[in-house]
Amino acid sequence: MARVTCGVIRAVAICCLALLASAQITFPPEVKALRAIRDKLQDPSNNLNWTKSNDPCSSNWTGVICYIDQSDGCPHVEELRMLKLNLFGELTPELGELSFMTILNFMWRISMAAYQRR
Repeated sequence: MARVTCGVIRAVAICCLALLASAQITFPPEVKALRAIRDKLQDPSNNLNWTKSNDPCSSNWTGVICYIDQSDGCPHVEELRMLKLNLFGELTPELGELSFMTILNFMWRISMAAYQRR
């Protein structure tokens, strides 16, 4: 009887952990940064599927590559790949909030005025 109870408890725990893992959301400061970046972009061809109602990592936003960091269990933005999307705009300071990002690849016309030394 004790073995059956332990087995049931273990199975329930595994199911609960799986549900928690699937419900993970992208680290909130990174979501805020991505939305600020999106606000400065012009997307005349409507290539980006970045909406305010969904999560960047779990919804597979165009060009956003994520991974789950083992130290905190949160999905983080690892790469931004904005290639051949016909985007225009400015890079915003919020880009610095993507502290887990290792690759930034933009192929577009951008203004670097905000980053010129004064």
